[in-house]
Amino acid sequence: MFAFAALCLIAGILPGFFIDALAPAVQDLAGDRMPVQSDVAWLSIVPIAASRSSYNGLLVFVFMCVSGGLAAFAIHRLASDRLRRAPPWDCGYPDASPATQYSASSFAQPIRRVFGSAVFRAREHVDMPRPDDLRAARLTVELRDLVWETLYAPIAGAVAFAADRLNHLQFLTIRQFLSLVVAALVLLLLVLAIWP
Repeated sequence: MFAFAALCLIAGILPGFFIDALAPAVQDLAGDRMPVQSDVAWLSIVPIAASRSSYNGLLVFVFMCVSGGLAAFAIHRLASDRLRRAPPWDCGYPDASPATQYSASSFAQPIRRVFGSAVFRAREHVDMPRPDDLRAARLTVELRDLVWETLYAPIAGAVAFAADRLNHLQFLTIRQFLSLVVAALVLLLLVLAIWP
């Protein structure tokens, strides 16, 4: 994995050499290729013209290293070095069994909390029994998707209504079905004939 990661990093820093190396395959597949990039100064790539588009992976890499180094230096110089002790975070579960792993509901909870009041009208009901009660605790979530109810539910209702009304057409006999097709064809031809 480290070798592949290193190749990706080198391809991002020095893309011109990889473009030139892949040029014969691109020529065979696409019928054309990019101009030779190894002759461009500062290891840049210029697909069309330097005034329109160019990319220098080495400069981007140097900028990322310098800005990351300055940020790390500033954090280490300006931040407090006091040690804070806290219990280790275990997601609230004491053991790492499959029953205590993240579920779809746990991944959806932050989204539900952020957009719950405006978009989903989410309501959470917690039933926590007393310590001497043997009932299990229950969390009930009620969601109302206002976008679905406003935009799509009327369309879905109309389609379901039309499907219920037209459902009897699948039980027609061959004679009835052919009569229906001929009537529809005559109607379409009349519309075409009358159309100005």
